[in-house]
Amino acid sequence: MNPVETEGLAVSEVSDEAALAPAEPPRASQGFAKILEFPRWAYAPPVSLNELADPVVERPRILEVPEVVPPPPAMGGITIEDARPLEPERRPGIDMPLRSAPLGLRLWASLVDALIVLLACGVFAAVFYRIAGTEPPLWEMIGGGVGLGCILWAAYQYAFVVLCGTTLGLRAAHLRISRFDGGPVSRRSRRSRVLCSFLSGLSLGMGYAWQFLDEDALCWHERVTRTYLAPPA
Repeated sequence: MNPVETEGLAVSEVSDEAALAPAEPPRASQGFAKILEFPRWAYAPPVSLNELADPVVERPRILEVPEVVPPPPAMGGITIEDARPLEPERRPGIDMPLRSAPLGLRLWASLVDALIVLLACGVFAAVFYRIAGTEPPLWEMIGGGVGLGCILWAAYQYAFVVLCGTTLGLRAAHLRISRFDGGPVSRRSRRSRVLCSFLSGLSLGMGYAWQFLDEDALCWHERVTRTYLAPPA
């Protein structure tokens, strides 16, 4: 074997040994040390991947919902609403019962007024007998007394009721003339009441007898004028 081949064989063996031998770590230089730096987290340490995540809880949130303006109605704002039946107005004395004076107080007031009219008739008869000096026949006395009593009764009722709003009999029974709605009775209403009461008496007393059939115990003239005798408070 020539020297060249021998030398090439030795080099190949050395290279094979160098490949099989473990590599030695590089030696640090005497003046500098090699430092390994690890990454740092800016805010918090890294989260371990083995930990479980927090459960997701959906909490209700209050949101401001913009007010929704309804669109304007069609046909220029004309809407069709359900027609609600209106309750009819209840009229006192017709739809609502009245608390009128009882019959006993009415008779007591009429009796007091009748005694006053009879007293006036007696005074008139005494004056007439004093002036005439003669006594008329019986039938003339009865007819004259009845006619005089009606005239004095009408004058008495008209004067006291229209001008004063009451009579002595009504004062004695503590009764007052009132309207159906409870308002004050005007002089015109009192005049109408007196005139209509004459018609109730001229119809053979049927206007006064109507109070026994009326549900509120009212006479004809009271229904017509919408007035009644209120009991004492």
